[in-house]
Amino acid sequence: MLSPIFNIEKITIEGNEKITENVIINLSEITIGENTFKIHTGKVREKINENAYIESVEIKRELPSKIKIIVKERKPSFMIEIENRYAYINNQGYILEINSEPLTLPILQGIQTEEENIQDGNRLCIEDLEKLATVLKIMEVANSNEIGDLITRIGIEDSKNYKIVMTSKQKTAYLGDS
Repeated sequence: MLSPIFNIEKITIEGNEKITENVIINLSEITIGENTFKIHTGKVREKINENAYIESVEIKRELPSKIKIIVKERKPSFMIEIENRYAYINNQGYILEINSEPLTLPILQGIQTEEENIQDGNRLCIEDLEKLATVLKIMEVANSNEIGDLITRIGIEDSKNYKIVMTSKQKTAYLGDS
């Protein structure tokens, strides 16, 4: 097991789109030349999972000298505006990133999550997660009717009256409790 034949010569990454291979390798703290059996895969998984975009990680040893890291990334579905910046959020309510550049995603308005809790890797508060479940249903119906791409804002401040805004059509639709 300690033979040099088991020293890592190659690390491959699969499943990444947003996060670069170098970032994932750096997060893993695995180095070329390290013995494959000295790698604690549980710790490596934890380290890589620290990145908010990473949903799951699988580590495989390909003996004698290769490590394969397979990741599944979260994808942004919505945004929240915060002081000229945007928090990208996935459909599970995870805050993936805060950036000054807006994406072409609907902006959620009226969230209850405290601003100091809006940080990479955190999740929205329970009230917002419950409303997000309804928003996902609204978006599913909107996409099936081919208007999902037109929605620029979704008002969730009142759970008895959700609203969607389609800026390009200059329309606002009030949906009640959906």
